Amino acid sequence: MVLICVIGISLIVYSRNERLHPVVKATEGPTATDVWQAAIGFDICGKLQTDLPASTNISTVGLRTFGNGLIDIDPGASTTPADFEGKKATLGLFVKDYQGLTLTSTSLKLPGTGQKLWKNGDKCGKTASSVQTEVWSSPGGKGKLVTGDPTKLHLTNGQMITVAFVPKGTTIPQPPSKSALLTALGSTTTASSSTTSTTTAVTTTTKASSTATTAAKSKSTTTT
Repeated sequence: MVLICVIGISLIVYSRNERLHPVVKATEGPTATDVWQAAIGFDICGKLQTDLPASTNISTVGLRTFGNGLIDIDPGASTTPADFEGKKATLGLFVKDYQGLTLTSTSLKLPGTGQKLWKNGDKCGKTASSVQTEVWSSPGGKGKLVTGDPTKLHLTNGQMITVAFVPKGTTIPQPPSKSALLTALGSTTTASSSTTSTTTAVTTTTKASSTATTAAKSKSTTTT
């Protein structure tokens, strides 16, 4: 009986503590107030392709491109922001909303008249090739080959992606728009006579009711 009473009291105390101090789970981005950037490039048989043209539905979707080789991850720009927030912000959703672009784990087709639908097993030259996607978490990060379905890749701020159709074992290059991404994120480049080191500040831009803050100029008074 005493044990039952002790357990009962403990549960009451725990329940009360949970109500007074609820656990707040971190929200996975992006949110409707975030504006993120990710670089994307395409490599067909060892040849980097030109940047995708600007999205034709740019004013209605939250994952779009302005034709600069970057995916603009901006759920708040959409008429339905919730459709592009959190885990929904994937490479697959970007592809789905981009007219003429096809990407699966077994096929790739770029937009434009006369573009070929590349399927796993098609040859680059004389070598059978396949869809492969490499991702870098940041411009200074190490590349990682995506296993499985590339369309499920979650888009993040500062990310770089190269979707390739190449033979197995081919070194996949970073997207040509890396420099545009560095500019978008804000970077400081220090060059020396022999090496160039780049420090990138991956910052998240928010569109919270922004009131521009202006630095007040100090006034100097001259006494004659």
